[in-house]
Amino acid sequence: MKKFSLLLIGICLASCSDKKTTLETENDAVSTDTIKYVPPKVTENAYEIIPGERIGLTKLDENTETLSELGKPDFSDSAMGKSWATWISKDDENNELNIYSTYKDSKMKEKVVRQIRITSSKFKTPNEISTGKSLQEIQKAFSDIKLVAKYTDEKTKNLVEIYDSETNGIAFEFTQNGCAAIIVHTKGKKVTDEYITLHPNMEKF
Repeated sequence: MKKFSLLLIGICLASCSDKKTTLETENDAVSTDTIKYVPPKVTENAYEIIPGERIGLTKLDENTETLSELGKPDFSDSAMGKSWATWISKDDENNELNIYSTYKDSKMKEKVVRQIRITSSKFKTPNEISTGKSLQEIQKAFSDIKLVAKYTDEKTKNLVEIYDSETNGIAFEFTQNGCAAIIVHTKGKKVTDEYITLHPNMEKF
């Protein structure tokens, strides 16, 4: 397993060709024989959650080949063209990244990202919503969220409730301690339409 800090940078690197790299302009560039190498700097939007679009620089509907920059996942579960891949922090086992993918269409030639789930509080929406927030705080930012499902976590045995803002394309997992995870999904589509494959014991409402 890799350190989570490297995982976060990996998320930034796992991107299509339209993801631009910001270069440092300070005097710490490394010289080569004929040119100078300027190391990349992590940009602010690397930790941004945009509902219905992306977490960090990993986007919905992008080709899963871009995920190779994250390295080999710690866990994966694939069946019938559908797959969940999980990367876990070495420093904190409670921090993980989950990516759900399926075939893009009936041609079954290309797999794309369908849902992205993160537990790290480093990632925030433009209105400063992250994991660790209370239900009341998130309701102020996303007034249309509603309880859509619940399940019992197999490891902790805690009850987890899922609230979804279907129109915005963002869902939240809550335990008794507050928001434990954030999921970005396609706008106008219920998070539970696909998320049930990660938690088969989930009860939908």
